[in-house]
Amino acid sequence: MNDPNDLICKASAIVGTEQQVIAAGIFGLKDDYMAVGLGTVAGASVSDVLLDSPLAGAVGGAAGMHASRAALAASQGLTVRMLVAITPERIRVLDWETGSGPTKELASFNRSSTEVKISKFGLSRHLELHDSASGKSLTLSGSTAPFASESKGDKAVLKEISASNSAGGNR
Repeated sequence: MNDPNDLICKASAIVGTEQQVIAAGIFGLKDDYMAVGLGTVAGASVSDVLLDSPLAGAVGGAAGMHASRAALAASQGLTVRMLVAITPERIRVLDWETGSGPTKELASFNRSSTEVKISKFGLSRHLELHDSASGKSLTLSGSTAPFASESKGDKAVLKEISASNSAGGNR
């Protein structure tokens, strides 16, 4: 499981101790649904043709979906899964390697100049970040599903961002 306190410790190890990490959660890059759909169909079709097996088609579809997500993330200098760490002044986006955790910071947003929008998509939440000072934007997807191992950390991040947006505009 991805315990929120463990995620905070892992994020702190990367971002340092200058600012306390208040919340941390594992998010994914919001899917480009057309690209993911095409990747899934292509992977399933190729696997099914080469191996003539419905099981191969299913595995190929999953591989195609992952490949399209990885390509989209790489094109933006990101990873498929990311650790979002909230400090008093910044929203920090770190890479996430399953099994080992974060190794580096990929992006950082100043909370005072970043507009945050949270929208629902089933049991997922889309987190849109737009820093008006730098022009940087990023849309992530997190889970609030009670059965998802990362949902507690994601909920903590969303709660912290929502509370600070309500209390002081963008911050």
